[in-house]
Amino acid sequence: MIKNIFFDFNGTILDDTDLCFDIEDEMIKEEGLAPVTKDFYLNNFCFPVKNYYKLVGFDISGENYHRISEKFFSKYLSREKQETCLHEGIEELLKKLKKDGYNLYILTASEESILINQLKQLGILEYFDGFSASNNIAALGKIEYGKLFIKNHNINVDESIMIGDTLHDYEVANELELKPILFSKGHNSKALLQTTNAKVIDSFDEFYDYLKNL
Repeated sequence: MIKNIFFDFNGTILDDTDLCFDIEDEMIKEEGLAPVTKDFYLNNFCFPVKNYYKLVGFDISGENYHRISEKFFSKYLSREKQETCLHEGIEELLKKLKKDGYNLYILTASEESILINQLKQLGILEYFDGFSASNNIAALGKIEYGKLFIKNHNINVDESIMIGDTLHDYEVANELELKPILFSKGHNSKALLQTTNAKVIDSFDEFYDYLKNL
């Protein structure tokens, strides 16, 4: 019986794919690199993010990766209030899940203070029972933070699932021994997500129906 549901945040709860792609496209132009399409982004975006930056041509040697990361997050934070929103149906899903008695957690590579502020702005902080988030701007350590969170909160992984929107979320779920479910409207394409053996859903109504049949 499922009691615990872990949500990825960016791309799963928060619809910020277009903003992230637009910022990275802007940075690519500023660095004089060859442009990429959104389809390329959806089929190649990955974690660690530096691997994606390297793929599109950024110099990530030495201090360059830190500079690139800071530049991205500066642009992101200046625009996210105006250019992001909740994915359709997510707040209704959270309401139903809380009413049904599930424990809801966020498992993300996002920096914790940024995450809390975003949840407050979006009006959904109250739905969550805890957060496993990063403490560094480079978005590293999602698996390690997740393992520590599960241990510290005595969570039974056999009673837990995770929903995310990237191949990395699939990898994280497997590492944490959580049943993975993948959402097709985030930072990786549906075709790429379907290369895994995870259930791929297109809407949160579909997720709820699938959950009830587990």
